[in-house]
Amino acid sequence: MNILNLLTTEKNVTGIEINDLVIRITYSRPRKKEVFKTHEGITKHPKNEIIFIEEQIPPNIVSNGIVVDKDTLSKIIKKIWIREKLRKSFAIVSIPEDKIYSHIFTFPKSVNEKQLEEAINIAIDFQLPFKRSEIYTGWENNNSSHNSNEIIISAIPKNVADAYIEVLNSANISVLALESHIASIARSIKMNIDETVLFTKKNQFSVTIFSLKNNSVQFSRTLPLIFIKEEKQLEDEINKIKISLETESKENIKEMPLIEANIIDDYLNYPEIATHIESKWFVSLGAFIRGQIRSGEDYQISLLPVGTLKAYAFQKTKIFISLVRNIIIDVSIFFLLAFLAAYLLIFSLSQILNNTSTNISIPPVSTDVLEKESLIKKVNSLTQVAQSFLSNTTNWSILIDEIKSRSINGIIISSFSANSINDPISLVGIASDRDTLNKFKKSLQDSNYLTSIDLPITNLEQKGDIPFSITFKIKDPSMLNYK
Repeated sequence: MNILNLLTTEKNVTGIEINDLVIRITYSRPRKKEVFKTHEGITKHPKNEIIFIEEQIPPNIVSNGIVVDKDTLSKIIKKIWIREKLRKSFAIVSIPEDKIYSHIFTFPKSVNEKQLEEAINIAIDFQLPFKRSEIYTGWENNNSSHNSNEIIISAIPKNVADAYIEVLNSANISVLALESHIASIARSIKMNIDETVLFTKKNQFSVTIFSLKNNSVQFSRTLPLIFIKEEKQLEDEINKIKISLETESKENIKEMPLIEANIIDDYLNYPEIATHIESKWFVSLGAFIRGQIRSGEDYQISLLPVGTLKAYAFQKTKIFISLVRNIIIDVSIFFLLAFLAAYLLIFSLSQILNNTSTNISIPPVSTDVLEKESLIKKVNSLTQVAQSFLSNTTNWSILIDEIKSRSINGIIISSFSANSINDPISLVGIASDRDTLNKFKKSLQDSNYLTSIDLPITNLEQKGDIPFSITFKIKDPSMLNYK
């Protein structure tokens, strides 16, 4: 990875679409210096080029939007990354909408931000057809109405989302956001201002009918193909939905198959896109477009256990810790090899001296030998410095592995912070319920490495998804030093 990306706000993000039979990837890379064909309306080529990758996957790996074979799907993604020499580990992942529930709730414009958030939480608790403990949710403001707040709330079963997250993590992909295909399409499709369009998207086992206005989702319904056996039935269903939406919104709604739509104008100056792009790329391109949003400004729906902003901060912290660990290991290996080379050189010289006949007079020591001796002394000195350095260097991976081993089901750790090995260390996360949180605290107290476990009791009224902050100290900091 690019170390500079870790130290700045810039992030290189890949857009990934996963469906039942194919994986599509969209990403950008610096444009090579070569002669391009001239395209009408394009006066200057962007400095980066857009790359599209498509990989077929066998049946029954993903079915009806659910990952069936996690190991195989992870291997396929790894194979793509190696074959295409992709170095970008951050990704926005778009998955089938079959198992994603979305609904628009209307709230008065007069409520303030805190009241609006409370009202949204009440709607999630009492108006969604799921138990909150069994789903991940996300919401965003459509900002499409001047008279009210139109909030779209999406939910996905935890086991469905967790399967995708596990697959991407196994493939070493850091997921910044998880969203539906139609959320990605809404971002990449070209639309006229204030015009509502009803689209039809056909999948392997279902068909999704959804409407967009100003590139925001207004309505969506996914119907299994088992209930639509003839094209006439689909046409009738589309017509019923169109009439219902027109009656409710009191405006004319345009109907269009998704394959007839075009891409937003912002990307028409790319030669690889030119004036038209196949509709099959709308999903991965929409996910890629979201990845270009600056860090700290992405408040769109994500169906991860944490929001997009926290996910990005967590992934950066994880990569930074791995980077420091690898640097320490590489430095250790370097000095070990230097020590071994010096030892072999001395041993070789010793063997030469032992094999020299005692009857032959010993000539004066050559300048080459003196230079080698001087080099050996310098290498030995550097080796001693390295050993001293490593003996006082904290091996954070021991602590991280200890915390992982003490973690239990129902605990999600979102951040880890420590100023030094002697100061209190903080863990922040979410527990599924209070009993799980108490078990996690007991697990930490049983550790041979940790002491002074402090878990403030907060949010007593909250029964599930309890946020927590635990602080602790290291019993003996020297236990974490390299031996």
